[in-house]
Amino acid sequence: MRKQIFKRKEGFTLIETLLAIFVLVVGIIGVVMMISLGLQTGTKAKMKNCASKLAQEKIEEVISESYEQATSSSENYGEISNFDFFKREVDVNYYDFQGSVISDTDLGAKVIKVSVFWKTPPTFSEKSVIMESLKVKK
Repeated sequence: MRKQIFKRKEGFTLIETLLAIFVLVVGIIGVVMMISLGLQTGTKAKMKNCASKLAQEKIEEVISESYEQATSSSENYGEISNFDFFKREVDVNYYDFQGSVISDTDLGAKVIKVSVFWKTPPTFSEKSVIMESLKVKK
């Protein structure tokens, strides 16, 4: 009488085991990708929030100065204390209320435009936030 070793019906086959491992790996990769995307999105939002605060801070600083002191300026990367990954440009021009345009002559109003730039991984392309406000002569 022969023993029937290979005809057992219990356990998993090699193909079933490989398929289960494949499904598990695909699921784990999906979860890791979603976590990575979530971290990138959070970093981008944090950088944009910081840039908005820096722009608002600079507008308030220029508005608090006298009308004559409100002038254009810029700060490159590393020049803003505690914010090395940002640069800021302030553009101050005379404003004409009649045509709602920038003017060459002083009509008693200036438009203040603050642009804040930063670079975020993974592409390190430059992003920006722009805020504008008006300052009038008292």
